[in-house]
Amino acid sequence: MKYRTLGQTDLNVSAICFGPMRSASRQPEDDDKSRRGEQALRYALDCGVNFLHSSYEYGTRWMMERVLKDHPKRGEVHHVIKLPVPDGEDEEQFHPAKFEMRIDEALQDLHAERISVLQWMWRSSPNSDHKRLPLFGRIIEDVSKTFDRLHDKGKVGYLMTYPYTLPCGRLALESGHFAGLIAPFNVLETEFSDLFEDLSSRGLGFMPFRPLYQGVLTDQRADASSLSSDDRCAADSYRKVYKTLGMVRETFGDAIGSSLTAFAVRFALAHPVCSSVIVGLNTVDQVDGLVHALEQPRLPTDIVARVQQATSTSVLAEPSHARSAEKDK
Repeated sequence: MKYRTLGQTDLNVSAICFGPMRSASRQPEDDDKSRRGEQALRYALDCGVNFLHSSYEYGTRWMMERVLKDHPKRGEVHHVIKLPVPDGEDEEQFHPAKFEMRIDEALQDLHAERISVLQWMWRSSPNSDHKRLPLFGRIIEDVSKTFDRLHDKGKVGYLMTYPYTLPCGRLALESGHFAGLIAPFNVLETEFSDLFEDLSSRGLGFMPFRPLYQGVLTDQRADASSLSSDDRCAADSYRKVYKTLGMVRETFGDAIGSSLTAFAVRFALAHPVCSSVIVGLNTVDQVDGLVHALEQPRLPTDIVARVQQATSTSVLAEPSHARSAEKDK
């Protein structure tokens, strides 16, 4: 397993950050899906993955708790947790007690002494820049003070944020309160690379999220014509996605090689500012495939700009299943 320092933190993290969003049932069950997810997490830890992503919204921490409670590598693991406070239901008010409550829940569920990274998110209703940009200015000082208090208690390590949009990302960087950003970044969604140089100059880190565009950028779904009619990616709304993907595959075929999945994950980590990619992993085979993919040489940094230029005329809608997953509680 390859490791990288996250920005200018003291965290030496695995290039893969295990994402458990769909790795188990939402309630404790002894079902095939959950057993496969547990096996995947155990295998990832055995392979040297030391960075785990989780959220109370996913409903899968029960599986992680079962793995981590007596795992010999538990003390070596760094955790990044999703922390949406305020959420849409908070009527644009920041509640320090709720912020700390979510952290305490995670510490208990994950058998952890500290949460290394908080993926803080601020939501409004509707969750739009029109609402969120001014909201940030009203609450950020309280958020920072609350984080500093919990850092002094030893509960948390670093504060990063998931800004949703580029304007909110710029605002977050300019505030000076964060160790870096966590945001969607993949072959089809490259807009956040506009902030990479700014992040680098400030010594901040970036964690790509959704590197496989919810499964589109995988060997299993690379060819739209081979999808079954009930596959979510066979919907008409994905025609433009596959048109753009076809252009990328034609233009960058040599770099992609025999595996689109491997290329997609390596692409997400091509720029030096990208330290660890959050990727949903549900089976041992998926973990094994990505571990081997990252044993290949790092892609040249300029491939990010080349892909962005090649896809600059393609404005893709947020995947409907990504929207539902983000709000799924």
